[in-house]
Amino acid sequence: MLVTEKPDGGPVAPELLEARIRGLQHALGQLLDNARRLTYGEHQRAVKLHRQLQEQTAAARRESRSLVDAKTAEALSEAEPKARLLADRLAPGLASIPPNDARWRSRQLVGAGVPAYVRVGELEAGTPVVAPLLRTNGWKVTGDRNESARRLLQSVALRLVAAAEPFRLRIDAFDPRLTGMMGLLGHLTTKYPQLVPRATHTAEQLHTVLSGLVDVSSLRASRQAQLGHERFEDLLKETGQVTDPYRIVVLFDYPSGIDTLAQRDLLRLAATAGKRGICFLVHYDASTAAELDVDSKQLLDLLNPVAIVNDRVEVAQLPPARLDPPFDATVAAGICDVIAEQAEIAVLPTIDFDRTLPDRSTWWQPVKDEVGTVIGYDDRTPALVRLRSGNPALPHVLVGGAVGQGKSNLLLVLIHGLAARYSPADLEMYLLDFKHGVEFSALGPGPDRPHWLPQIRVLGVHSDRAFGLAVLRHLSDELARRSEIFKSHGNVADIAELPPGPERPPRILVVLDEFQVLLEDDDELADEAAKLLERLVRLGRAYGVHVVLATQTIEGVKRLSTRRDSIFGQVPYRIALKTTPADSQAILRSGNTAAAELQFRGEAVLNANFGSPDDNQHVLVSYADKPVLDSLREELWTRAGSAVHPPRVFHLAEPARLTDTATAVKPELGRPWTGLPIAVTEEPVSVEVRPEPGAGVLVLGDGPPDALGVLTGLAVSTAASAVEPPRFLFMDGTNSAPSVAEGKDALVQVLRQLGCEVETVDKHDDIAPRMFALRDAMRSGEAGGTYLIGFGFHGVPRMQLHAEGFFESPANALQDIVRDGPAQGLITFGWWNRLHVCTEQLGYGRANVATHLFLRHPQDGVRAVAGPLVRWASEPHRALLWDGLHPEAQVVVPFAALRSDEVDRAVELVRR
Repeated sequence: MLVTEKPDGGPVAPELLEARIRGLQHALGQLLDNARRLTYGEHQRAVKLHRQLQEQTAAARRESRSLVDAKTAEALSEAEPKARLLADRLAPGLASIPPNDARWRSRQLVGAGVPAYVRVGELEAGTPVVAPLLRTNGWKVTGDRNESARRLLQSVALRLVAAAEPFRLRIDAFDPRLTGMMGLLGHLTTKYPQLVPRATHTAEQLHTVLSGLVDVSSLRASRQAQLGHERFEDLLKETGQVTDPYRIVVLFDYPSGIDTLAQRDLLRLAATAGKRGICFLVHYDASTAAELDVDSKQLLDLLNPVAIVNDRVEVAQLPPARLDPPFDATVAAGICDVIAEQAEIAVLPTIDFDRTLPDRSTWWQPVKDEVGTVIGYDDRTPALVRLRSGNPALPHVLVGGAVGQGKSNLLLVLIHGLAARYSPADLEMYLLDFKHGVEFSALGPGPDRPHWLPQIRVLGVHSDRAFGLAVLRHLSDELARRSEIFKSHGNVADIAELPPGPERPPRILVVLDEFQVLLEDDDELADEAAKLLERLVRLGRAYGVHVVLATQTIEGVKRLSTRRDSIFGQVPYRIALKTTPADSQAILRSGNTAAAELQFRGEAVLNANFGSPDDNQHVLVSYADKPVLDSLREELWTRAGSAVHPPRVFHLAEPARLTDTATAVKPELGRPWTGLPIAVTEEPVSVEVRPEPGAGVLVLGDGPPDALGVLTGLAVSTAASAVEPPRFLFMDGTNSAPSVAEGKDALVQVLRQLGCEVETVDKHDDIAPRMFALRDAMRSGEAGGTYLIGFGFHGVPRMQLHAEGFFESPANALQDIVRDGPAQGLITFGWWNRLHVCTEQLGYGRANVATHLFLRHPQDGVRAVAGPLVRWASEPHRALLWDGLHPEAQVVVPFAALRSDEVDRAVELVRR
């Protein structure tokens, strides 16, 4: 029981105590209520404050974000034009333009320049994102989908080849899974596989590509080291003449299809690719297991990573870009067609021919051990051709190239370069062109060009096979002559051992352009030519005879199939211009297809070791500008002075020039000229014409100009060699045909200026009376010293009918004149179009005249005179001479009829 005390010490009643407790509880309850009310209020205020703070924070954030967005938009707005300009500068033109943009249909941007950077995509605002490529080893491209990675490589390939100048970039692709991604560039592959070859699919095909690239990288490394350059671009900047393209290698689905051999070459190439102008685009498929011993990481670590995730392209140090859509096939085909058109007309920077010439003070120095010249440049290095007999032996040259690739230009550079360095006393040239070209024609004298290249001894402009054989025979005889000279000096074995002086023969340069023409027919001429050519290249080295064999192709030439090694085995120098792989190997060596990789006209592979691929030298041949060469020829001709002699000039299907022959040869009494032989000699073919029975010349066959040319040669040489000027009676059976009027008048003028009395009978009706009068003069001894020139007796009507007032035909009178005239000093040079017409007019024995000269005449008539074994092709401006004295008929090139402007010159020359 609880008992309390009062304050005064007395006890307190329980009731009072309970009341106090109840009061205290009530107060405490009120206090608790007050505390609860206070706490709730504070809580509400705190919640309110928190909400206020949240609202303020959200407002601040919204305001801040708006400011940031505004600032960001402002910054992007200001940066975007700069970014676009930068992208255009780094990846100009088509290298950065979006796919299928209208500008892809413009021709102006194609070939603008090789881009160092290339587009990979764009930002949300459309700003292009470009990444460095060509000056790096390349990219490894990975993607969450293989299609995305392949699309990027396809796009980059198209951009590169479209932006680059023609032939400055080549793309080789390896597509082992046959995705056909490079088919987008199919139009270009079809037209110019040099730019984008067909994609390879097998390891063996890839080995070939990589092996060639290893050679390219090795050669570039050597050239860069030689010229002191670290990178391929430095070489381009300095020389401007580098013709090697950038090489892009695209590998789809790597490491699929890659074996250890391919991997080895890939690693060798990729390690220095960026410095050598080689670049790899490798699509890496991580789901593909590599072959044993192929460590994919080794190659990938050498390349810059490019990743594609959800069509976003990520490149180190660049913002993520949106992957471009694929190119439209029509757009790609159109741009490929434009690239092909530009490639068709693409040309290289040229090297002026003057750059290959030495200082004029060093021209025409005495020959020592060799004759050599510069044909162009390998970057800064002169490309030398040194023709020497030993130490080492480099005596001959084989030149080849497809049509239009600069073979003729190369030959002209070689010929004129040697002519500037060596005098005519030290170097003679025999130049024969067997094709339908005129490149050599300017090297000799001409009607409006008195000068010529003074070193030329023989010049065959569009030569025929017979003249080519004649030149080879002449050169074979020259070897024998030089052998005797060697023996007289103590059996020296090499021309270099002979001391300089007049007794040392000059070096000889023999250029046979399209030489295979000599050998391509299956006949005796081809067989003899092959034997002589083989002898010339085998023995010519020691005797100072250097042969240049030039051709477009030598495939299929029967005579070469058995003599290829014996001929070409003596020819160490090989110069191949752009051609097919097969012809590249035929010119250089089996397995050496370097000439098929050339891109431009004027590029060449120079090789001084029988075409060994390790000795290929890539050169750019200098350009032989025609006015420059003509000026040089005139300068050299002037320097040579009066000692220089005009060359023997031979034209296929062209007549000989009487003035040219008269320049070199003086007519001989009783031996008039019929024309020139198909031979090196400048001596004309003459016939014996004495005042005795059987004298005279019967010209038979079609061709009034050729017939008049033959009669002109006979008449002018006869008049010029006579002690007393003879008389000439010109009977024109063509009734003054306009086609030969100029030639006939020129002949008459020349004869009269030589002091001869000339009578012409131009009308048919006047011929018979004059014929009978001439016979009467002969019978009375009054026709001595007279020559009857009968031009076209077949055209005189009624020759075999009795003439009015006479009891016999004009043919009887003509027969008497031709048969009996020579003994009286009356000699006939006559032309008939057919043998049987001549026989009808002169009788079966043709008045005992022995000398027949056939023009274009049926072969049966030729055989009736010269024998059944004679073969005559009846070619224009050719004649077959049969005099009955020699065992074989001789082919002659008739003279052309004189022109009116040649009269004074002809008279001056034959009077010498």
